[in-house]
Amino acid sequence: MYKDIINSIRNKENVRETLAVLRDSLKKQGELCRFKSEKLYDLSLLTDLLGNEDPKIRKNAASVLALIEDQGCAGNLFAAYMNENTLFVRSSYLKALKKYNYSEFENELNRRRIEIENTDYCEEDVKHIAEELKLLKSMCAVGGYAGHSFINPSEPMKFILTTGRDTMEELVRSINSSNLALKVEQVFCGALVTSKEIEAISRERIYKEVLFMINNMKAVDKKDIPDAVIHGDMLSTLAKLHTNPKEPYRFRVTSKTVDTQLIASKIQAMSKGIFVNAPSDYEIEIKIVPGKENRYGLFLKLHTLKDNRFKYRKEHVAASMNPVNAAMMVSLAKDYLKKDGNILDPFCGVGTLLIERNKLVPARSIYGIDTFGKAIEGARLNTKAAGVHANYINRNYFTFEHEYSFDEIITDMPEVNAPEAEELYRNFFEKSKELLVDNGIIIMYSGEKNLVKKHLRLNSEYRLLREFVMNRKNDRNIFIILFNRG
Repeated sequence: MYKDIINSIRNKENVRETLAVLRDSLKKQGELCRFKSEKLYDLSLLTDLLGNEDPKIRKNAASVLALIEDQGCAGNLFAAYMNENTLFVRSSYLKALKKYNYSEFENELNRRRIEIENTDYCEEDVKHIAEELKLLKSMCAVGGYAGHSFINPSEPMKFILTTGRDTMEELVRSINSSNLALKVEQVFCGALVTSKEIEAISRERIYKEVLFMINNMKAVDKKDIPDAVIHGDMLSTLAKLHTNPKEPYRFRVTSKTVDTQLIASKIQAMSKGIFVNAPSDYEIEIKIVPGKENRYGLFLKLHTLKDNRFKYRKEHVAASMNPVNAAMMVSLAKDYLKKDGNILDPFCGVGTLLIERNKLVPARSIYGIDTFGKAIEGARLNTKAAGVHANYINRNYFTFEHEYSFDEIITDMPEVNAPEAEELYRNFFEKSKELLVDNGIIIMYSGEKNLVKKHLRLNSEYRLLREFVMNRKNDRNIFIILFNRG
């Protein structure tokens, strides 16, 4: 087989196709040894093809040399790469050279990288340049960027704190109450804030993420996204918010609807070294959000703006309550939280809700119960990290007894199947009568509105004081319930 392949190459018969067959064969285990043991094997036969007039032959020859495992061809690959003028072939040389020790060529490769970063390319060339640049960055020691640290801007600017549709008013109210913003407006995804106190406002506990608008949220066609990033106001925004503004920014692109890899490659290739595509080690995130008529809005998320709000949360389990939801729940229910009260969570998980409740209104004593031992272990670790004292018990709530009653039961009710849910809520309301003081409060997060209302009707000792919609889409609500023995 290999004798015929070598003869075809020597005789210049169907060379392009023959190289493709050879490449596919050498990928199979043991075939490289067989090929090299062929009497007619000659490395120069392949390296000479790097100078062939047909660019596709040069490309296929490089792909074969990537599999040969002979350091002797590294110099040939480097020379061919430096002399190559056909863009779609260049990356093939680099992919092959990457398989070998190329340290003696690294300085030249780095110079080529810098040259590419500072050159303008037309649209049809960007794809190939982006692939070449990505390989060069992975091969050269270019990681010595100074990096960036977030700083508050010298003048007020606009940014968005996101939240769900049903909790926007509470977020706006909470930010306004901080007196740190010049203006707060409710927008489609949360609160639009005007302030220069960004770091302080980012410590607000009830939002999902902080986003900065690119080009004032002006929608663009998919094909125009890279141009909108490079020639819009993103770079000036970054400069206002960071140290070392002239240093390259490591970024990634995120979207659920477009090819982020292609867009990121184009942004990098067009940026002349200002933006470095680093999806596993990024400082900034360009978020592409679909809008109307197949157009897209662009937002910027800064990972240089450190989010330490829930740093205590070292452990979690599958059913753990999202800490933002826990913070929002207690914020909505704040008027019903008793300062210095005795607090109980009968389904505490890893303790997130109890920790957030205590941060907003400090309690006298905190008890958490759960049947899942791993969750209890996590709760103890998390609560210690939060600097809070709490008592966690690995037990079923319905067999729990305590020497004194509790002022408040606060909990995220477990999600269970319909037959079990009926029993769970019936038993919960019965058991809670034993553990609550007179005029005690239940603060419950639940997706079973009908069951809650049913058992309130069946138990005259309870009265619904307030109901908050937390997530209309998933039918999750907060119920504030007063207990009175009458």
